[in-house]
Amino acid sequence: MKSYLASSYGLGQVSKALGTNIGGYQLGAWTDWRKIADYGNWYDELLDWDGPAVYELAIGGPRGGDLEIGYVGETSNEKQRIVAYASHGSHLSKIIDSHLKDDRHLYYRAQAKKSKEEAVLMQNRLLSGYDYAWNIQLNS
Repeated sequence: MKSYLASSYGLGQVSKALGTNIGGYQLGAWTDWRKIADYGNWYDELLDWDGPAVYELAIGGPRGGDLEIGYVGETSNEKQRIVAYASHGSHLSKIIDSHLKDDRHLYYRAQAKKSKEEAVLMQNRLLSGYDYAWNIQLNS
């Protein structure tokens, strides 16, 4: 397995995967990378999908260059899950806080899915192909 940098995808680029459009959301395509936190600030107004999704979290500088993807997760409600990270902490709190204190920024991207089951399958495929440092750290 391998880890990878988000720069291979390009900040601000959406993957060209074909998918279904539901309510303005492209199923099966990654969103753009979005900065959702820096030290002392969360930007949850950028979150707009209230449905199932698979998502990745990455750490990078203020301009988003060479993002290091550290975590993949799945959820039945994307917006609620990411807002929960900001509002009342989570199993990732210590990891995220340590990076934010080092003047790094937290970035996020997601793929909307038709169901939580579809999101779980996608997460499992990604976990089998890449080493996500935070997933490994939390499950060791």
